[in-house]
Amino acid sequence: MLVNKQDILVIGFLGFVGVVVLIAALSTFSFLISPTSYSATMNISDKLMRMDLTSFDRELAIKLMDKNHDGKCDVCGMDVELCIASGQIQCNMDSKSTIGILGSAHIHADFKVYVNEEPIDFAKLNYYMKSSFIHVDDNQNKEDASGTLHMHATGVPLWIFFRSVGTDFDKNCLTLLNQEKFCNDGKNILKFYVNGKPNEKWGNYAFNDLDKILISYGNETDLTQQLNSITDFAKNH
Repeated sequence: MLVNKQDILVIGFLGFVGVVVLIAALSTFSFLISPTSYSATMNISDKLMRMDLTSFDRELAIKLMDKNHDGKCDVCGMDVELCIASGQIQCNMDSKSTIGILGSAHIHADFKVYVNEEPIDFAKLNYYMKSSFIHVDDNQNKEDASGTLHMHATGVPLWIFFRSVGTDFDKNCLTLLNQEKFCNDGKNILKFYVNGKPNEKWGNYAFNDLDKILISYGNETDLTQQLNSITDFAKNH
């Protein structure tokens, strides 16, 4: 088939237009993924995440991810601030990591803490929202505020909540906000129950949705009354 000069010009012109369109498309794509654009997105994300993480969370994240204090994550080598900005309190590149990114869960549990048959009241300003990962809330119903734990990431152990509010516990001792310590002495024993049964994970336990948790120190042999006093507000959140 013969192709005349006019056809060649038309084909050439269409080819030129196609090349121009392709270049324009590639330029637009390059702009969208350019370092400047990416940096701006990261800056926005960074600001948002910094608003979400509490000072306790940030300090703990650095302790967990940057043990040699060189500003880099010990596991992935990234700037530790970038890891924190992404909502990590524990590097998710670590095969041993158990704590998810902030926002990866939103579950609740009811809990009670007793010392010598007296309940600890967590409905106080000293206890509210010290960690965004696991916390108690301030609300009008003080019984709800004192007795409901909120978890906002997967796999967050109980010790993070307790340390965030200046307390701590393990299988041997319970330490309260005023640093008063209650330890096993043969007569008085620290007990940890989940859903009515003894649990050996203690502070390492990461609760499931609607769990009922009891921590009790004393010489009681029957915990029925304390177990029955655990509220049932978690289901309302």
